[in-house]
Amino acid sequence: MIRSLTVGAAAAGAVVVAAHAALGGYVARRLIAPRAAKTYTPIRVSADTVAVAATADSRQPGTYGMWLPDGSHLVVGDIVRDDGDRIERVLLERPTHLSDGEATGAWTSQSVGSPEAVGPTRHVAIPLERGGTADAWEIGDADAADGRWSIHVHGLRSSRHGALRSAPASADAGWMSLVVSYAGDDECAPADALPSSLGTREWRDVDDAIGYAVSRGAREIVLVAWSMGGTIAMLALEHSVHRERVTGLVLIAPALDWTRIVDRAITGARLPSSVGTAALAVLGSRVGARAMGLIEAVDARALNWVDGPRSAPTVPTLIVHSLRDPVVPVTGSMTYAARHPDVELVAFDASGHCNEANQDPRRFHDAITGFLRAR
Repeated sequence: MIRSLTVGAAAAGAVVVAAHAALGGYVARRLIAPRAAKTYTPIRVSADTVAVAATADSRQPGTYGMWLPDGSHLVVGDIVRDDGDRIERVLLERPTHLSDGEATGAWTSQSVGSPEAVGPTRHVAIPLERGGTADAWEIGDADAADGRWSIHVHGLRSSRHGALRSAPASADAGWMSLVVSYAGDDECAPADALPSSLGTREWRDVDDAIGYAVSRGAREIVLVAWSMGGTIAMLALEHSVHRERVTGLVLIAPALDWTRIVDRAITGARLPSSVGTAALAVLGSRVGARAMGLIEAVDARALNWVDGPRSAPTVPTLIVHSLRDPVVPVTGSMTYAARHPDVELVAFDASGHCNEANQDPRRFHDAITGFLRAR
């Protein structure tokens, strides 16, 4: 009897372990998945409003965008009406060819439709050490900027358009902007839409962008990094051959501790904490990494500048982060800022992840311009 119970318990335990491993693999795969294709849904344009399907995103306050299938862009503002199924919002900008009536559009937090809306733009291809090129926008007047460059780095499952939201602040501060792409983007050539390496591979492309800016006369560089871009910026400052040119950081909802981020996701999904542990273990194993299409294993636990062994960069740093961020816990930014005297945290009350610029644009803009002007 005792032996049969022991065997039965062992079998049950094996099932539990297998289930946790499977869930951990699923969470890990979701964490690093490439950016999904845009989802277009019916919209109705009417004079100075646009009606869209009611979703959690379309109900968010603030200023947002919509992409049309031809690549053109709308800017939408405040909610005018919510009838339960449809949300009607103020239409702030629309392409000249878009007539009133039915159309299709994809909702986005990317509220700036083009770099030309920010300032004079050069479309450039940055040569990469790993081969190929990475598309980038160079925005501004290099002579007027006098060697002051900001490099804007987007986050996970985003694109250059997401990071474009911080470029107007750089322009108003008199700095050049370089808005970059990196490994895993479908914008890099050769295209390598691989799973994300959470910054451990991507930082090298951003380092190439830093080198490009230096070749164009940059004497002072501030990295303006969004979400996972924060991880990339921190790794670039650890390893870049040009790190002495980087004189500041602006971090927007930055991923400074991936264990916290995974724990938040696991808690939100009401899964046992052991599933998060399993997910991190899968990412950190060669077998797991190979199964998910990664070039190399990712030690996500080591990507921790908050309370881990990694040293903080010794440059002035501005952190912009919402107290209600549902993806990247603000506690990481708060702890990091409390421990480092060169760090200023500007806390927002925005809902959603990386929506500070959308929901409180003036304060977002002023925080960054003030930081850049003080350099």
